[in-house]
Amino acid sequence: MFFSRKQPLVGLDIGTYSLKVVQLKKAGKSYQLLNFGIMPLLPEAIVDGAIMNAGAVVDAIRNLLRMEKIKTKDIATSISGQSVIVKKIRVPQMTGKELAANIQWEAEQHIPFEISDVNIDFQILPSKGRSEEGSNNQIDVLLVAAKKSKVDDYTSLITEAGLNPIVMDTDIFALENEFEINNEIEDKVVALIDIGASTMNLNILKGNITLFQRDIAVGGHRYTSALQKEFSISYEQAEALKMGLGFTANRGREQVLSLMAMISEEISEELHRSLEFFRSTTSEEVIDRIVLSGGCAKIKGFDQFLSDRLGVPVEVANPFQKLQCSDKVFDPEYLREVAPLAAVGVGLALRRINDR
Repeated sequence: MFFSRKQPLVGLDIGTYSLKVVQLKKAGKSYQLLNFGIMPLLPEAIVDGAIMNAGAVVDAIRNLLRMEKIKTKDIATSISGQSVIVKKIRVPQMTGKELAANIQWEAEQHIPFEISDVNIDFQILPSKGRSEEGSNNQIDVLLVAAKKSKVDDYTSLITEAGLNPIVMDTDIFALENEFEINNEIEDKVVALIDIGASTMNLNILKGNITLFQRDIAVGGHRYTSALQKEFSISYEQAEALKMGLGFTANRGREQVLSLMAMISEEISEELHRSLEFFRSTTSEEVIDRIVLSGGCAKIKGFDQFLSDRLGVPVEVANPFQKLQCSDKVFDPEYLREVAPLAAVGVGLALRRINDR
């Protein structure tokens, strides 16, 4: 299910604090944006990817699709976090059919979960550029394993909302899909970084090949919780401060920016460690650019902060830039404002049934 994509699906990104829905239509060599909508979730309905209030999430899904007047019931969604393992492995040369018969045994050697507790999928990677001695008798495989309990939790939400869960993807592959339709594929190293409320998804590509991927348990909620604690304010007030709104005499701009700079430093350090690990375990020493998405990409100045700390050019993702978006249907200014939030949803909406 992870790599499945011909019949159009609706992309549903189930985040910690909001749902994002995207519906696309093929239009020549491009795609037309039919629907895009965001629905906030009740606080703590989802905590660190765990469903705490299923009823509230199901209601939000129903309301969002009703609000956007979406009739299609076939859904592509995604998961991430510690319940998901994505790993590039090397196995003896064999056909796809042979690998399918042996993948469970291969997976047991590489994942820290009981094999009976996970769903497994794989993709044989192109051999381009592989030059290590003895590699001619081996193939590279991208292995994905996800705990059945988490997959079941998310598919149950969709089923209870009266919809059909067709594709269960991972956030990092959805990001890659979105990036590929909006950018010319070059032989350069690009880091796709999506920082949501509780998880940071990192996918490093060269051309259209994944070199490294990691889900990191850090996100924009660190800003919100720090602001709530420091100023004894509500979640909504902290969210406004995070976006540069709601300053008062008791919580002035300088105080807020100083606190946020500390959190930004923590997030950049987490990223720095992951990027250094990538450099130490591959032959690639230079990351040419970073494409940033997720809620944190909307924080004013955060992209430049990361660029300064990491020494890599950082740009904010715009998953709508190559889509056909009618000005009569969508306010261009609104799409620019919410674009960083839509990267995973657009990637999911590109999925098609049975297209691997």
